[in-house]
Amino acid sequence: MITSASNSQIKEIRKLSQRKFRKESGLFYVEGLRTITSALEQHAAIEKVIFCIELLESEFGKALLARAQKKGIPNLEVSRSVFESFSLKEGPQGICAVVRQNIQDLLANSSLSGLWVALEGVQDPGNLGSILRTLDAVGGNGLILIGESTDAFHPTSVRASTGAIFSLQLFQADTAAFINWRKNQSIELIGAVCGEVSDYRSYNYAENTVLLMGSEQKGLPDSLQQVCSALITIPMIGSVDSLNLANATSVLLYEFYNQHNPVRKK
Repeated sequence: MITSASNSQIKEIRKLSQRKFRKESGLFYVEGLRTITSALEQHAAIEKVIFCIELLESEFGKALLARAQKKGIPNLEVSRSVFESFSLKEGPQGICAVVRQNIQDLLANSSLSGLWVALEGVQDPGNLGSILRTLDAVGGNGLILIGESTDAFHPTSVRASTGAIFSLQLFQADTAAFINWRKNQSIELIGAVCGEVSDYRSYNYAENTVLLMGSEQKGLPDSLQQVCSALITIPMIGSVDSLNLANATSVLLYEFYNQHNPVRKK
């Protein structure tokens, strides 16, 4: 059992709170029973599981640790004080993991099919994680991060995704690379904007669609609007002039879902 918070392995776990170290190492930090369960079920590349037996009180948690050990995943036992030194939860459940990132360069993939979301310049990791969660809920295939975006593996994003970060494909590209990639793709690219364009409810979404959303502050830049198959908007009649990015994306994703998954009558 590791009892010192200055242990080199513990220091590296704490450093995963820094974007720079996550990028350099290609790793990220995962905490919580639900999220680690998703990581195991989706066969994520778990590097190690860290646990504190004193905090691991639930039978579910103990069974989860046993599953990880049965899979041969390296595990590290630490004292309560050490676990609490890097835990992100107020009431830690006594188990966390270090996982290898699963994001790829978009240009390494020649074509996409199914439902995708592309986010340009998203800044809020909570929004990013929530979008991953909704995208998974409607049966989407994955997410593309464009330009200078927040980190998909930020602890807030991982937590907000409730495990969806392990079930979806993740790609990244700068704006110029995305535009060049788009030129050779048959998949529809539907951009969401504020303006005098089609109501999102009136558009017939193709089965193979990328839904393109702009940043929280600036919206979708002209350079990306110009390569879209179509532009859509969410009408609003109240005093506000925009929706939260995650909420807006959810509205659009469920319109796509409704069009391709008609209500089944009992």
